Amino acid sequence: QELCNAFVSDLTFLEALAVVLDHTLRDLVFYSVGIIINITLHPESRQKIVEKHNLIPKLIEVLRDSNIEDIDLSKVAAKALHNMT
Repeated sequence: QELCNAFVSDLTFLEALAVVLDHTLRDLVFYSVGIIINITLHPESRQKIVEKHNLIPKLIEVLRDSNIEDIDLSKVAAKALHNMT
């Protein structure tokens, strides 16, 4: 939890995550969403990530862009959104 809080406190890290979510490389986006899932497991980190840099719109875009052919990316994006709410 302390490590997650340290990452979330770093605005450049959160900005980098936001940029990566716009990337066209599917694996890069997939693993970045996994990082968001892990960070948002902790309530304090979840609150910071929502307050400092709201990634919800970016995750919604990922969910919209993934289709039935990439159900795994859809699932992780939905899980990240679920963790943030």
